[in-house]
Amino acid sequence: MELKRYAGVLLKRGWIILLVAVITAGSAVIFAKTQQVIYRSTAILQVIPARYDYGLTLAAEQLLRQFGNQIHTTARAQAIIDQLELDIPPEKLLAIVKVAPIPEDFLIEIEVDLPNPEDARDVANALAYDFAEYHATRTMDIDRQDRVEILILEPAKYGWVHWPKTKTLALAGAILGLLLGGILAFGLEYLESDVIRSSEDVERYVGVAVLGSIPTISAGEGSANPARGRWWFRRRR
Repeated sequence: MELKRYAGVLLKRGWIILLVAVITAGSAVIFAKTQQVIYRSTAILQVIPARYDYGLTLAAEQLLRQFGNQIHTTARAQAIIDQLELDIPPEKLLAIVKVAPIPEDFLIEIEVDLPNPEDARDVANALAYDFAEYHATRTMDIDRQDRVEILILEPAKYGWVHWPKTKTLALAGAILGLLLGGILAFGLEYLESDVIRSSEDVERYVGVAVLGSIPTISAGEGSANPARGRWWFRRRR
């Protein structure tokens, strides 16, 4: 199909593409409105070796994953439940908590997702401070020069909307609608491509030159309204 014909299809059936895009984008917005809003709050821990020699720094980097696993345990979750007086089992609390070590920066991110932004902030901060205190207690008997300390680099703030992301869903729905609408528009054009409506269609599909046409006149219409006609042609030599 030539570019001119593509443009013709878009002009002819562009409304179909736009209509499908509007429907899918609107459906995405409606879907977002029906979802429960989830807020995310993040606390950041920093792992600091007492001295920056190669051995202790390498040990601190290797310990990051272990620290992350220690935070995400039933024991630590139960400690937070008791501290904040939450009415949920430890397993459910762990399901809404994500701990992500960042070895290259010696950081540990603690993310908490909850329907209440204040609760998300409080749980994230409680986990961060609890583990920092827990680690300090465990390393109290280690020589200060050999310690790996954990500090609160950034306390959790008031939770921000993590889900649903209405704008993102609407944009994705619109893009999907444009693709589906384009497929539908060009599909309809393909299905109608074999229908002959003009002399140009005859020449293109039959391969002969049209010399003229005989109008078809219905009874009672008279000769002044030749609505449709029959073509006659000769074969090219």
